[in-house]
Amino acid sequence: MNLTEALSYGRKRLSAVGVDSPSLDAEVILAHVLGVRRIDLFIHPERRLSAEEIRTYRALVEKRCSRVPVAYITGHKEFFTLDFQVKEGVLIPRPETEFLVEEVLLRISGVAGPKVAELCCGSGAVAVSVAFFNKSAVVYASDISETAGEVTLMNAAKYGVEDRVRFLKGDLWEPFEAEGLRGFDVVAANPPYIPSGEIENLPRDVKYEPEVALDGGPDGLEFFRRIIAGVPRFLKPGGSIVLEFGKDQAGQIADLLRREGFGGIKILKDYAGFERVIAASLHVGDGSVE
Repeated sequence: MNLTEALSYGRKRLSAVGVDSPSLDAEVILAHVLGVRRIDLFIHPERRLSAEEIRTYRALVEKRCSRVPVAYITGHKEFFTLDFQVKEGVLIPRPETEFLVEEVLLRISGVAGPKVAELCCGSGAVAVSVAFFNKSAVVYASDISETAGEVTLMNAAKYGVEDRVRFLKGDLWEPFEAEGLRGFDVVAANPPYIPSGEIENLPRDVKYEPEVALDGGPDGLEFFRRIIAGVPRFLKPGGSIVLEFGKDQAGQIADLLRREGFGGIKILKDYAGFERVIAASLHVGDGSVE
């Protein structure tokens, strides 16, 4: 079996079971098995696979057929131009979260030695991206999951920012309170925001991800209430909060922010045109939505 034949096999097998992106997934899996870039698969399409490579490739294609996410199969996911390590037990970084990173970077761009807090950090994609692209930023990343901490610190080390990304294990503000951490320029979070009743209807791929990172309570807003209620104690006056949220949640989150003294509310749309990220500043503006 050569590379062309292998890709054809993978594409047909994945397509037969209804995988959404069979060609792309086959390419990513085969490149992973061979330890090459995707583009290399097309430079020498006649290259033949060894018997062991064929066995491994077919086994991983079958894992994808059972809807195991590609990122869990390969152990990697590209995000904000960086390659992040991921593993089962942490949420897979998604393209829409890049808008949250962009907004955080924008808000700390003119700050000397900015101090950032990220809650519900998962793989550390946001924290590490912020530290990598702002060379003076210090990021405190928290999560209730020990696995999230392990993966966050691995990714921080991979990109040489381990001295500026610190992991705090605990539930939302608890570890910040315990260590007396205050005075953040920006607080960011991509918390669980899917309503509990919708979890059962999620795509099979998503159900492989940790439910604790998805389930946002009965209305999907449980974590937003807790984060926003606590944030004034930890943010500098005039500091900012940046949050990712789900479908039809923007108005309710904006109301929560106004009640805690936030203004200058800004809502960003994602690549698909859906409202996805909200940002606001503490004790400035009139609470109107841009």
